[in-house]
Amino acid sequence: MGNACAKPANVAGEQQSAPSAEKEPVSKDSSAPEPTKDGSAASDAPEESSGGKAKTFRERRLSVSQTADPAAKGKARQRRLSVYGSGGDVSDPTALHAPVTSCGCKSVAGLEPVPGGSVSKINQDRAIAMYPFPDANGDKATSLFGVFDGHGRVGEQVSQYVIENFPRVLAEHKKLHSDTRTALSEAFVNVDTTLADHVDASVSGTTAVACLIRGNHMWLANSGDSRAIIARQKPNSTALKAVELTRDHKPDCADEMRRILSMGGHVTPAGANGSPSRVWHNLRGLAMARSIGDHHAATVGVIADPELTEYDITDDDVALIIASDGVWELLSSQTVCDIVAEVKDLNPNTICDNIVDQSSYMWKVEEGDYRDDITVVVLTFPWLESYGDDDEPA
Repeated sequence: MGNACAKPANVAGEQQSAPSAEKEPVSKDSSAPEPTKDGSAASDAPEESSGGKAKTFRERRLSVSQTADPAAKGKARQRRLSVYGSGGDVSDPTALHAPVTSCGCKSVAGLEPVPGGSVSKINQDRAIAMYPFPDANGDKATSLFGVFDGHGRVGEQVSQYVIENFPRVLAEHKKLHSDTRTALSEAFVNVDTTLADHVDASVSGTTAVACLIRGNHMWLANSGDSRAIIARQKPNSTALKAVELTRDHKPDCADEMRRILSMGGHVTPAGANGSPSRVWHNLRGLAMARSIGDHHAATVGVIADPELTEYDITDDDVALIIASDGVWELLSSQTVCDIVAEVKDLNPNTICDNIVDQSSYMWKVEEGDYRDDITVVVLTFPWLESYGDDDEPA
């Protein structure tokens, strides 16, 4: 993930060099076989192929690894978590509807390899795009956007619970207008606490990055490794540069690891083969230090409390991009800004399509028949034609 532990709101450098295959996205295969109905399946790890990749590709990419902690004593059964089927009710729970013309949203389910190809898996990603967002002061120029990347056995239930309850909890918070940072933070923790009464979140959870916008000011709350960035126009140029508004909470970030170690947790570093850093609990390795849910991991320092940042939109800012790590795993923040710059009319739906297509292409290049869920929310600026109250007399 490159600059995962760097402080937010700095210009992003190249996080990783794009492979030479990163040229143009492949078209989606509409002939992929239908997913099975099996709710979940945990099976022995596949035999290693001559190239060695079959045994490790899922271990590298899973948010929750079932592989034994390398520091644990004895031999644990090698397992991988595989979930098949399409999630939710008959109306697609991942369907996103942009509330303003300056917003684009798109979410696609990941793929699981099977003999002869791949099948769609449950899309555990969710997103929110709300305008107008309820405001105690009646401010019409308030909106809420966010991405929530579920993981684990019932990760889609966790992320669904969050999008159904977090906006309400935040809107009802008494300090939403007077102390927005506190309102956001306490809303994250509140939803994490009540989650246990509705979903078994012992070994399932979700990342959460939420952005509340009031006029030209943003408040961001982030737990996990989904990410929000700004695409900003460079001086005297049509090129865009990335400004990261959040940072990825990886277990080996210095401050995150100190907390985990102080609570008796164990952290393994990122591997040279692309495997992420993990915090281990009960032979499960979680690839993030903060999340909503993952309540067993809370005993070893994984917290729901978000990291908070604020940002003022400037005249040079072109777009806000919030995405799950189905994007950030293989595309740097700067690469995503380059994709935005290629859309001359800044149509947010086209931007979303292009980011998803390029991410899918890179998953194909790097992992063959496996692909993570991919979710993107884009907001172009100015996000409203007017930030004033249209009902006020001139």
